[in-house]
Amino acid sequence: MDFTPRMQAILRRLLKEEDYLSEQALADDLGISKRTVQRELEGTEKALSSYKLKLVRQKRAGIRLDGSPLDKKNLTQALSDASAMDFSDKDTRRRYLLFELLRDRMPKKLLYYSTLLGVSEATAASDLESLSSWLEKNNLKVLKKQGYGVLLTGSEKDYREAMHRFISETTSADAFKDLQNADESLSKALAHVTDKGVYQLLNTHTIQRVYDVLVKLGEKKIDQFTDTAKIGLIIHIAIAVERIAKGQPDDTDEEVVPILEDSEDAALARRIVAAMEAEFQITMPPIEASYLLLHIKGAKIRYQDNDLLDLPSSVDESELLRVIDAMIEAFDTRLAYDLRCDDEFLQGLFVHLQPTIIRLQHHLNIINPLLDAIKEEYADVFQKAKRAANVLSLSLDTPVSDDEVGYLTIHFGAALERIKGNKAFTRSVSIGIVCASGFGIARLMMTRLQNKLPKNVQLQTYGSDSVTEEVLKQTDFFVSSLPISLPGADVLFVSPLISPSELHRITGKIEEYAHVPKKRVFIDKPEEDDFVAVLDKTQLLSKEIADILRAYRQYTLPAAVTFAEAVHTLASEAVEDEEQSAQLFDAIIKRERLNSQIFPEQDFALLHCRTTAVNQALFYTAVPDKDTFTNPYFHGISTILFLVMPQDEQSRLHTDVLGSISSAMVSDSAFSQAVYGHDEEKIRCHLQRILKGYFAQALGL
Repeated sequence: MDFTPRMQAILRRLLKEEDYLSEQALADDLGISKRTVQRELEGTEKALSSYKLKLVRQKRAGIRLDGSPLDKKNLTQALSDASAMDFSDKDTRRRYLLFELLRDRMPKKLLYYSTLLGVSEATAASDLESLSSWLEKNNLKVLKKQGYGVLLTGSEKDYREAMHRFISETTSADAFKDLQNADESLSKALAHVTDKGVYQLLNTHTIQRVYDVLVKLGEKKIDQFTDTAKIGLIIHIAIAVERIAKGQPDDTDEEVVPILEDSEDAALARRIVAAMEAEFQITMPPIEASYLLLHIKGAKIRYQDNDLLDLPSSVDESELLRVIDAMIEAFDTRLAYDLRCDDEFLQGLFVHLQPTIIRLQHHLNIINPLLDAIKEEYADVFQKAKRAANVLSLSLDTPVSDDEVGYLTIHFGAALERIKGNKAFTRSVSIGIVCASGFGIARLMMTRLQNKLPKNVQLQTYGSDSVTEEVLKQTDFFVSSLPISLPGADVLFVSPLISPSELHRITGKIEEYAHVPKKRVFIDKPEEDDFVAVLDKTQLLSKEIADILRAYRQYTLPAAVTFAEAVHTLASEAVEDEEQSAQLFDAIIKRERLNSQIFPEQDFALLHCRTTAVNQALFYTAVPDKDTFTNPYFHGISTILFLVMPQDEQSRLHTDVLGSISSAMVSDSAFSQAVYGHDEEKIRCHLQRILKGYFAQALGL
């Protein structure tokens, strides 16, 4: 917006008046001096004319805003958008200051920026200083000269690249993620680039006209651009058009030389220039074709099998192949052989790096809208890709941005997935999942992993104190949500919900063990009468399941109940003896301190432990007397699951039976819906069904 915050306030007041308003009345209404009003009104004619409005003065009557109702409505909307900016937020204020520097390169006093932002000159100076690193990355600097003002310095090419980067950075990544091949989607994304409140560096109409001209040209080369490359080209041309329309600075730029080559890319650049001159009725200096040629050569291309032969390049192919080989070695020496054997990867990287080198040599910005997601989901691959990018950086003697590294990560990551798919598992892998009890969080983790891991992976849950020497020998590695110490064991620590990056670590570990011979374990098992053993197991299992079903209850607790109060109530219901109740209470509190059992993402708390305070396995549910629990500790929770098991010689039996219940919260939708619906009878019905199924499965019936 071309109005200072104070001028915006004056205009809002004038828009409310149909008649004349005196300057003194304006000053009184806004709590400022009459002289300030007069100073603010000076030089506003040009800015108001863009809204088809003007200030009309009448002696003794005052001033009023003259124009049509529609034009006044447009100004009102623009002022509303501007007022949405909160300059008290430091980051927002500095972003807006950067916008102002890029919007108009004319020198301005520091007072102008301090007034615009509603801060002191010292704060404005500090904000300017904070922008130095961003500007330096784009080869620009802020020059502050006594008596002259503040001025942005740098080459025309770097200035335009900075504008391009700013526009891209203030555009939502979703606008790029949703792009398909459809013209409508591309057009929508382009509109989003410029229709973002104060960040209107470009006119939306100009953007649309540039886009339409390129569509009419129907150039095959532009059709091969990725969607983000197309957007970059359109933004680049729109910047050039508007710069020339406003009176472009000297068209000489030492970094960009006029086109000398006779190539298809050069011919394309000239055709685009001619088309834009005809559309906008302007004369574009010869250097513009050179700017365009750089962007065309540096544009990302959609890779296809035949692209390799058709893509022109100014890069020495033999040198590029040498660089690629060194990049592969730097990425991961252990995987170098497999990567060098992947023709799809080599050709894709070869095609990708040709425009990349052009961009790096000429300091052309590229924006990777998926960079944050890539860094999060493929953190290991990204770090390795950085090592590979360093080879490229040393070869070209120029830094490689994280945006470029992100695109390299995609190429290397796809190759790794192919390598993984081509390598069959040579044996099954045994994974132990550990939590404090072995049947609560561990079972939830196991249920989540069962559908995401290869079929030849064996999963087993254990309590933290039930990992025996025999278990250690039989298990390849352990996954734990607790910081436990298992001497001699390979342990991965993960969150109970297992994030995508943690799952990636687990699958990597599985692949590692699948290609290593399993240690031979000899376990002496005494022979026993199978039939007698089945009878014993049947008896124990029957009693276990019957005890759980008979004891099941749903308790209603006050919505504001604290964690300790909830545990105390449920512990008191579980056992009658006060000493045992206190023991059970302490066991659950101790378990919570190890690792929280509250899962807002799943809408339930899982309170569980193994203790000598009880002599049978128990399962309760507890619900609030309102929609959800209101205590901050239970934030987002509407259901408590209470599972406890005795600490005796039948721990494996207790673990498996109670584990089938906790697993059902994830794997059995009918059961989980009944639990979330707080319907005690339905819960009891589904609980009986689940345990009946487990009984049959356990006995092989």
